[in-house]
Amino acid sequence: MHISLDSALGQQRRLNSVGESITQIAPDPAAAYSLRSLTGSDPKVVRVRRGSDNHEQDFTSSEVSSGALVDFVNAQVTAPLDIQALSATGRDGDFLIAKAAYSLRSLGTRQATVTSSGDTAGDTSGKFVCQVRRDSDDALKSFTATEITDGTLLAFTNADYVKYTSDFSAGDNGWGSFDDVTETGNIDGIGGLDDNLRLAIGSATSQHRAFKNSILPVNQKINFSARVFIPSTNSVVDSLGIRDASGSVIIAAGTTPAQDEWVTITASNVTVTNASGQLRIDLQDGGVNNFAGNGSDVVYLREITVTQVTSDGFVKTWYDQSVSDQAGNTATGNHATQATAANQPKIVSAGSLVSGGLEFDGSDDFFGLTSSITQSGAFSYFFALDGLVDAPRTLVGTSGGATPRVRCESSNLEIKSSATEINYSTSVWTANSGKSLVSFNRNGSNSASAHRDGVEIGTAGSMSGNLTHDRLFKLDDANAASFTGKCQEVIIYDTDQTDNRTAIEANIGEAYSIDLPSGVDPGFDQVDGFVETWYDQSGNSRDAVQATAAEQPKIVSAGSLNTDGGLLFDSSEFDLGSSVSLGSAHSIFAVAKTITARSSTFPNLLTNPTNGRGVGIYSDAITDKAVAASNTDNSFNFSSNTNRKLMSVTSDATNVNGFENGAASSDNARSQSLTTNDFKEIGGGSNFAGTIEEIIVYLSDQTANRVALETNIINHYGIS
Repeated sequence: MHISLDSALGQQRRLNSVGESITQIAPDPAAAYSLRSLTGSDPKVVRVRRGSDNHEQDFTSSEVSSGALVDFVNAQVTAPLDIQALSATGRDGDFLIAKAAYSLRSLGTRQATVTSSGDTAGDTSGKFVCQVRRDSDDALKSFTATEITDGTLLAFTNADYVKYTSDFSAGDNGWGSFDDVTETGNIDGIGGLDDNLRLAIGSATSQHRAFKNSILPVNQKINFSARVFIPSTNSVVDSLGIRDASGSVIIAAGTTPAQDEWVTITASNVTVTNASGQLRIDLQDGGVNNFAGNGSDVVYLREITVTQVTSDGFVKTWYDQSVSDQAGNTATGNHATQATAANQPKIVSAGSLVSGGLEFDGSDDFFGLTSSITQSGAFSYFFALDGLVDAPRTLVGTSGGATPRVRCESSNLEIKSSATEINYSTSVWTANSGKSLVSFNRNGSNSASAHRDGVEIGTAGSMSGNLTHDRLFKLDDANAASFTGKCQEVIIYDTDQTDNRTAIEANIGEAYSIDLPSGVDPGFDQVDGFVETWYDQSGNSRDAVQATAAEQPKIVSAGSLNTDGGLLFDSSEFDLGSSVSLGSAHSIFAVAKTITARSSTFPNLLTNPTNGRGVGIYSDAITDKAVAASNTDNSFNFSSNTNRKLMSVTSDATNVNGFENGAASSDNARSQSLTTNDFKEIGGGSNFAGTIEEIIVYLSDQTANRVALETNIINHYGIS
């Protein structure tokens, strides 16, 4: 007989005890799925795949709520040389072996240990990333990635270097004069000291200057010191000023040392700018340069010292960080080198680290490779660039002619093998375009593609021929200019990295703050996370699994947990492995929200794909109703499901009852006439579109516990 709602409620537990879990209220569900704990413990609830590199990890209910799951999704902590291939259990396969890898950062724990060659202080072995030449004295030293950023490199390039120390013991030491000054060296007995330089003025009305060429470093800082003696017998010259040929002040005009004694004058951290490196001494009358000489006044100088305290640094060797074996013990050793000083890219400019990587001047800067690379089949290239000035600019070239090559052109990216030329996209580059992550790929079937900042800009159905090159950033071709701009990283594979592209790009993008597409961008915390397994908390091992990435529901959208909570289904579904058979007595509790009406068909919450029947929440485009049903003969209409709803169904041997948010539906009671029904998918059939936060299935009538169960669920999710 039919049991009235009031009568049924009188028999039910109205509230669950404080702290009571779902399974304590009603033990032994047949299947139970949620992101919260349904058992009172801290169960494993989901296995999540992050969109940036497809790595997977299990999470407990507390790790979902604490933010650990979101942190995992947004992280990309694996550097390129440490990335492993995908397997059935995540990124735990073989390491991806690069053909060559160049960077100013360490590209992983598997970074090769290399031995320097030509270091001024002696060659050593270490995790070096580059060998730097300082232009003050052409000394060479190799550096690790840490030493580049912790100040060690700058301490080397900016080490004090005595650019010039005067010696007037045998003459004027190469000093010259103009504007009515005569210079004479080896003057003795001045203030008790010998070997001095004397500057004597004539009688003209003019400037009165002496100079020395090529003793000032260009665009660098210097310390300066000299000793000056001005006799009290002078009637005109009483002061001086010292500067470079461009007018940069070293000792201020009008400096008036005490007379009849040697006085030391100094200047510190002065930037000199003239191209000739000329130092000028102006003799003055009261600080004025242009005056009438008397034909007799003199000034004496000695111990003139120019000390260079900043320097430019240039990279002679960009070390190959790659290893050629899985153990990581064998360095590939295909270093990028440039022995000619004038052709070396800059890493330190006027004492400061160049921002954005190695700076190439677009004229003659480039690297040759220790060994040429021949890509006869599949390959992948990754470039982290900064400030590309204009185009075309070569990224990969050959000393043998115009091809093969990879370059940036004014309207596209171009890759040219020995047999095929492919151009990608239009309007790719603009002057000073800022940071860019550019990648090229050819798979084993010779299909080629190009990406910029993670976005595909073009594909080609076929690319034949070899890509053989022995240079970076230069090509022996008058129509293909050398690279102008900065480069932070180059990674080369002789294998197809299509499946690993986002993993490699995610790490590069995060390292250099390059904005990648939302969904795969860890640097901006905008990575998507997908559920590969929704674990069954019932203890019956009915885990919901979806191995196909494209069909996995989303749990993290652009770096944040789904706004509506739960798992977002859109053409997604889970396979339970084995079906759950519902007898005449059963109960179902589901928290969900539909998003898009699909059609007149009914996407199910729970489905049997064989017969199309199911137990579900439907999105009905005709009636705009959300429906929960035990089978096609017994269904219950609920209000439009634009908000989160708790849908409940209880069934005994005689009656089926439906409830919305704990209240009876408008057509609550139905007579029972079903035969055994079963399901084996979540979100299957015509594909449920919306979010599902919780599904609990009992193979028994839970009428007695319904209110307590619903109260627990409503309180947890804040359903009103």
